[in-house]
Amino acid sequence: MAQSIAYIGPGEMMAVGSSLLFSLTLVALRYGMRSGTPIAAVLVINVIVGVGGLTVSLFRGTLQTSGLAPIFWFAVGGAIAQGVGTVTHVIGIERLGVSRSTLIHSSTPLWGVLFAIVALGERPTALVLLGTVCIVGGVSLLTFPEEDEARDFGSWFRGALIFPLVSSLAYAFLPIFSKFAFAHQKTPMAGVAVAYAAGTVVLLAGRRLISGGGEVRATRQGLLWFTLAAGFNVLAAALFWTALMVGDVSTVLPLSRLYPLFVVLLSYFFLGKMERITGRIVLSAVLVMTGGVLIVA
Repeated sequence: MAQSIAYIGPGEMMAVGSSLLFSLTLVALRYGMRSGTPIAAVLVINVIVGVGGLTVSLFRGTLQTSGLAPIFWFAVGGAIAQGVGTVTHVIGIERLGVSRSTLIHSSTPLWGVLFAIVALGERPTALVLLGTVCIVGGVSLLTFPEEDEARDFGSWFRGALIFPLVSSLAYAFLPIFSKFAFAHQKTPMAGVAVAYAAGTVVLLAGRRLISGGGEVRATRQGLLWFTLAAGFNVLAAALFWTALMVGDVSTVLPLSRLYPLFVVLLSYFFLGKMERITGRIVLSAVLVMTGGVLIVA
């Protein structure tokens, strides 16, 4: 045990910190979406996080010295993750609820490990494989319908489940492209600025394809909640991107996706009247978290 604790380095610690901060982001989003649309939430978050990364990178001089190669990979990762991935994730939260959508979205480490094997040549151990099985088990347990949903499971799958699943795939590409960029230049905050700017462009270009025409609407209270969510997300993004720079995808990505347990706990205390937390959701969260722990172990 002592050796396992000693093994946990700054990258792993930052990944866990980003996971906790991102769970706060999701809870704030859930409050905000009572009086605002998902597209409005994504725009507020992307703009504030992008401006935050831009400010820090300009102050440190890393954006001015960035080459074209890292900017390209940061932009590609941002367009897929912060663009496609974030939109589908937020829509999933609105339609499924923060707990269930987040747990389905947490299958990202499974895809991330597979992509890391193919693209980065990483070789997972038996514990990594066992951890991914736990993650898949938790997600699979979650996807079975409740008794009152069984009759309409087909429409539930087509109308809602697809969004967090697509989001999980989109976010799995981000660490790979980030590693490609960091091979040229280790500038995480410049990466945050470029990625979120690219994601915003994709969002604005494709929002009309979303159900309802991608309406951008929010009350003053909704904007306040979205801004609070963006504040948490700025810190989460800074920790996550720095963790990717100093750590391995196989350990950083699963640890950054341990937030389902945090979300379930926060939902119980703060979203009790908005979310129904069942025993199955709690068990799924424990399985997903166990998978992440096994991967880093």
